[in-house]
Amino acid sequence: MYLTKIYLKNFRNISEAELCFDKDLNIFVGKNAQGKTNICEAISVCLGGSFRKARFSQFVPANDTKAEVNIRLFFRDDNSERENVVNYTISKNTVRITYNDIKMKDAAELYGVLKYVIFIPEHLNLIKGSPDLRRDYLDDVALMQTKTHFEKLSRYNKALKQRNNILTGFSGTEQSLSEELSAWNEILAAEGINVTYGRLKYFNFLRLCAADIYSNLTSNSEELEMNYFSSIFKTDCIDFDEKDNLYNTYMRSLIKNLSAEMRLGYTLSGIHRDDVNFFINNLPVRDFASQGQLRSIALALKLSEAEIIRRKNKTNPVIILDDILSELDSVRRDFVINHIEKSQVFITCCNINDLSQLNYGKAWNVEDGSFSEL
Repeated sequence: MYLTKIYLKNFRNISEAELCFDKDLNIFVGKNAQGKTNICEAISVCLGGSFRKARFSQFVPANDTKAEVNIRLFFRDDNSERENVVNYTISKNTVRITYNDIKMKDAAELYGVLKYVIFIPEHLNLIKGSPDLRRDYLDDVALMQTKTHFEKLSRYNKALKQRNNILTGFSGTEQSLSEELSAWNEILAAEGINVTYGRLKYFNFLRLCAADIYSNLTSNSEELEMNYFSSIFKTDCIDFDEKDNLYNTYMRSLIKNLSAEMRLGYTLSGIHRDDVNFFINNLPVRDFASQGQLRSIALALKLSEAEIIRRKNKTNPVIILDDILSELDSVRRDFVINHIEKSQVFITCCNINDLSQLNYGKAWNVEDGSFSEL
């Protein structure tokens, strides 16, 4: 699918605008706080919710809190001439959404109607931020493909919470604690294996695809390597056909740590302690990577997500890249603006000189919520 047009009225700092999009590449250039990201956010609002996690009340212009907000987003399937329309309106503190004139309860119902992948600067934290961000990212990638991953992860998290509640302030013997934790250990082991399987199924694809994209992004001058650290199995080469062995290994790890867990009051090993490590040319990214390299890794991951969607859903997702060109050298900028294939791409940037290598597509200058085509 691809976006054909958008109409906005009173959305944040955009009083009114109508843009017809290029089927391949669309770039918005301008200084900070002019409205570049706002138009990308408006797209996401119509397809499941703001990527800024903003409340709908924040879409209303600050200088006119009674204004009626309207977004109309038009898109087509690759193989059809039919134009689909999402109409999003905020009036008198009430949201109304229709899809092809059919009323929706909320934007979440439209999640997946048109597949898209988005990069925002906050995604740089995926690389050097806390491990829970990387775990959540892998779970999100798995969830995009199968909802059963959410069920298994939820059961694991509930069991983990119960187990930690028991550990907190427990005053009995180690034997009595072991007996009380037994049922929760069994759930953690069973679901922990299932969640690990779900993560690694897509991690192994991400690892190969991201490495290939990163190599192209850097004209083969750098190699990206990723590995998954399992706090239970100590490897990402796991034979999931050996379920009994995996289960026994998981249970032994939970039992082995019991004395330390009694002192600390929480569970020391499990999928909630796993992590992903990144290396460029065999050097750990956390210690040696530049800002441009971090941005390149995040971009490679996002383009790999798009490839997963493409193979799984037989459709080309829209790709939105907010402030992606900052801190990239000319080789990497050229890749971003000229060599992302198959998908319709939206890019925001601050420096018009970044577009000097642009070979095709449309570009707009954005100033104070107004758009002029370059």
